[in-house]
Parts: sequence; C-alpha cells; structure tokens
Amino acid sequence: MDHRVERYEQASSALDTEALGKLRHPEYQCYYPQSGERFLTHDAWASAHENYSSHFGAEADPVFETTHGGEAKTEVITASPGFGLPTPMIQISDSGNLATMEGKGVWPDGKTYNLVAILEFRDGLVWRETQYFAEPFDPPEWRAAFVEVDPRS
Repeated sequence: MDHRVERYEQASSALDTEALGKLRHPEYQCYYPQSGERFLTHDAWASAHENYSSHFGAEADPVFETTHGGEAKTEVITASPGFGLPTPMIQISDSGNLATMEGKGVWPDGKTYNLVAILEFRDGLVWRETQYFAEPFDPPEWRAAFVEVDPRS
C-alpha cells in the first residue's frame, strides 16, 4: 500500500488541517452526501471544522476504537475547542487513484457512528473526497439464518 493514504489517515485522525492541506490537491473538494454539502476548497473545509462546536467542548473528548495491523485499541483523542471530530480508520483500501478508509467513532453523546471516506487522487494528492457518517442499527431477525456477525461491529 502507498503510504500516502496512511499519512492522510493520520492527519485526519489528528485533525491536522495544515498537514491535510499539503496532502490535498489545489482543486480539492469534499462532499457529504447525507447533508448534500460540498466543500469547494481545503480552506473552506478547514474553516468549517475549526468552527465546529455543536457536539462537544474541550471537556468532552471523543473516544475511538481503532484497529491497525490487526491490533485493536481504544484511544481518547483530544480535540481542539470548537474543532470537528477526528476520523479514525479501522480499514484502509488503496488501489491506485482510488482509496477508501473505514472507521468507527463514539461521539461524546454516546452514539457510535460508522465512518467511510472515499478518496480520489490526482497528481498524487487527494483531489475529491466523499465522507459518509452512519449510525449503526440492529439487524432484522429474519436475516439471522443467512449472516454472521462481523467482528468489526
């Protein structure tokens, strides 16, 4: 795997907007399909996250479960006051100009969300990013005979 995705994941998890700016293409855009929002530049994305304060303050740090190289660990990541939630990844797939990162985070209100980022590269930099945030739900009983429980759940 190309280390560019690992570097991007690390910068995302640390909410390091300066590092992310260096890893993003000058024509970077980020899309949130669930809300229909599109950030047209890295600076717009960074400004929105620097002004994010709807879920927590400095005293309420999000807790994340992460898996790297098969080793699970729980970490508390301190977010800067008013800053957006980090995006920890539990699985990374990279195939040339397209990569996906999957993660799971526990928000300060106790809700767990599954996170997926789809990265498109141009000139070795993240050009387009699509992020999904989804709250898990219990599977219907009728499917139990056809499936097994995923250990990442």
